[in-house]
Amino acid sequence: MSNRNDYDVIVVGAGHAGCEAALAAARMGCRTAVFTLNLDTVALMPCNPSVGGPGKGHLVREIDALGGEIGRNTDRTSIQIRMLNTGKGPAVRALRAQCDKKAYSQAMTLTLEEQPRLDVKQAAVDDLLIELQNGRTAVAGIITSDGAVFRAAAVILTTGTFLKGRIIVGDRRYPAGRAGEFPADNLSFSLAQAGFQLGRLKTGTPPRIDARTIDYDLTAPQPGSDAPLFFSRDARKAFESGLMASPNHLCPIARFDEPALPLGSWREQLECRSISTNARTHEIIRRNLDRAPMYNGGITSAGPRYCPSIETKIVRFAEKSSHPIFLEPEGWNTREVYVQGANTSLPEDVQLEMLRSIPALRNCEIMRAGYAIEYDYLPGTQVFPTLETKLLPNLYLAGQIIGTTGYEEAAALGVVAGINAARRAQEKEAVLLRRDQAYIGVLIDDLVTKEMDEPYRMHTSQAEYRLLLRQDNAEQRLSPIAHSAGLIDDERYEAVRIAERQVETTVRNLDSVWVPANEHVNGVLEERGCAPLRHPVSARELLCHGDVTIDVLTTLGIVAPVADQIGREIETVVKYAGYVERQAAEVRRLRRLEDSAIPESLDFAALDGMRSESKERLGVVRPRTVGQASRVAGVAPSDISVLLVHLERARRESVTPES
Repeated sequence: MSNRNDYDVIVVGAGHAGCEAALAAARMGCRTAVFTLNLDTVALMPCNPSVGGPGKGHLVREIDALGGEIGRNTDRTSIQIRMLNTGKGPAVRALRAQCDKKAYSQAMTLTLEEQPRLDVKQAAVDDLLIELQNGRTAVAGIITSDGAVFRAAAVILTTGTFLKGRIIVGDRRYPAGRAGEFPADNLSFSLAQAGFQLGRLKTGTPPRIDARTIDYDLTAPQPGSDAPLFFSRDARKAFESGLMASPNHLCPIARFDEPALPLGSWREQLECRSISTNARTHEIIRRNLDRAPMYNGGITSAGPRYCPSIETKIVRFAEKSSHPIFLEPEGWNTREVYVQGANTSLPEDVQLEMLRSIPALRNCEIMRAGYAIEYDYLPGTQVFPTLETKLLPNLYLAGQIIGTTGYEEAAALGVVAGINAARRAQEKEAVLLRRDQAYIGVLIDDLVTKEMDEPYRMHTSQAEYRLLLRQDNAEQRLSPIAHSAGLIDDERYEAVRIAERQVETTVRNLDSVWVPANEHVNGVLEERGCAPLRHPVSARELLCHGDVTIDVLTTLGIVAPVADQIGREIETVVKYAGYVERQAAEVRRLRRLEDSAIPESLDFAALDGMRSESKERLGVVRPRTVGQASRVAGVAPSDISVLLVHLERARRESVTPES
């Protein structure tokens, strides 16, 4: 492209979805531009500055496997990290990190600025450039508020809560995309004019309080992990090589290319604290429900069910005498503390009275009041699984604009939108992730097939094949896609394959090694707190015992020492082999439906024998496979049978008989 305003891919918005989308496209060789209203708020964490947790942590690992940035940036800037659900099975264990809010934004901004083929621009985007292409209207670029035109082969919208955003606190209501930032009303109007269906959703944040006004003696500590933990391969590799400096109050952004600081532990961390509400807190909230926008009609949009406001908790769970609250620092060099679990849009005076009813916060001072925000979004049934819109070719959507909530969900959609926009610009086939292949595949499939009545948040329970989608095998599952797209290099891809072969070889060899029930073996087992053997068993059978770990086999000389991550994968493969095989068999059984493509030209309304409701719903969603059609709300199994019969008949009719 010769014009300086011409790009392969343009990204509108530089939140978590926009950053991943822009980086993915640029790393795939596309000339890319990312537009943001404010360069000082790139990758801002307007809610809790934390990353991960069940489901969400799995997404971060998958993004990292696809060459994305959120995991690396979290490892650079975290102030605390720990593994959740350690007492449960491997399918639901997940990392969660608390980040330095400002350092996270600064580090991501620098990453964008240093990325080759990526331009970072501050401007308001008011409209889409729409032209006739191959006989059909399609997006060809964007138009800024000052009338400048920027052309592109593909455009990605990652506008977050900015489309006609409105902040609500008590009886105050004012336009804003986030606190202190203007909304994108013109772009919202342009999308409606283009023919998109828009809806309204709501999210919110709690108050932030001054750490100096907290009585920490009345709180319970929640320390980080004593063991090294990382979201990203790069951080883990740097630490193991002694080249990862630990972030601290003097340098809140860790480096992956400097000698590590000589600390007593693997990393400096800040403690989070826990407290709880009480009867007085609940009474204050109930007494002021007439001033609560959630209950006096001030807010009409649906919010995330699994992250409700504190006033909703008190009403919905009236029988509970208390609710947990977590005090989480926002960074090394700030006194702001995030009051996790106290999302609210109550008036500020009520917020202060409510917080001060908790003994540890009896003298607290609010630095920023909590607020709710309503915004426009485009229901996800208007996009294909590629995240390209059905109405306008070349236009892709990612993040809260299609009904999600959370940094991790946004980043996951961003990396896929970036990949597919780049593939469109390069005239290559799009990348599609299946439900049995990635949590990202579950996320996208749910968004494009199901009608959402609240912001979508990822949980492990939403993945029916979650034992196949563990956070510790994300690279094994997704590295081939990342390598093929050019998002990871040959060296990293080969390292993943080597680790995979090491696991396979070790597991296979366990079958050929017999462990005697002698004094030496039982002595080692008893020393490690394991039950002694009564008769000889194979090494695989021994590892299947609930109390035996890979370290025990190493001590016995059965297995050579391996890296912790490889050891955990060997244990999981052996201990959960039966469960994994059952899920894999289920995937194979249903693959016929998932692989049965539905022609784009199929007229569902013309299918005889199908209920009218199913015809209507399938016509709206336009599923690409029979498997996807079976998950559309309102479509009965009998209607899927009708669809299969029609597709088989059409296939037979298309086969030309031999002469």
